Amino acid sequence: DILFQDDGARSLRYAPYSANTGFYYVRNNDKTKFLFRSLLFLGDMVLSMTSHQQALAALLDEHSSLTGLRVKTLSGSEFPGGYHYHRKKEIDFMKDIVTGKHIPYLLHMSWTTNKANKLLFLKQMGLWYTSEGCESGGAVDLAKDSSGTSLQQKCCSAEALISCHYRDKPSTHACHGQGKNIDVKGKPFW
Repeated sequence: DILFQDDGARSLRYAPYSANTGFYYVRNNDKTKFLFRSLLFLGDMVLSMTSHQQALAALLDEHSSLTGLRVKTLSGSEFPGGYHYHRKKEIDFMKDIVTGKHIPYLLHMSWTTNKANKLLFLKQMGLWYTSEGCESGGAVDLAKDSSGTSLQQKCCSAEALISCHYRDKPSTHACHGQGKNIDVKGKPFW
């Protein structure tokens, strides 16, 4: 009924599914409608936990037992996230991704403090294809332009738009040794 990306956290608060709410697929049925209706009614729980992910994780366990809701967690190798990106134990896996040896279906930049860093990390990994003028809402203005050039031509690049920022985070070979460390005691990725 519902598929989640693996968050990577194995703490009790996300047990037993370790579901990440940054990427998930929900089948439209009575069980899932009841699940999300229950979540809506538990707004106070979301506020007290300061995390909708934690509140939903608690409900997943309850609803799988109560209604027979089928919950699955997707493979971390095919649907990696910030857990893989930020943990040094996963360095070989991340090198396989940036060198093209392994091509996941998606990479969700979870476990990252803010949107600005998510963007920098994706750019230095060679996984960013949106031109700068279309970031942060710029595409809305470009869409209004009546020059005849499509929004796709204005915003989308066929080649990755690489820029280097942090030498201690996964990056393409083009960024080898460039940038500064973002983590305390960070070691170079390459």
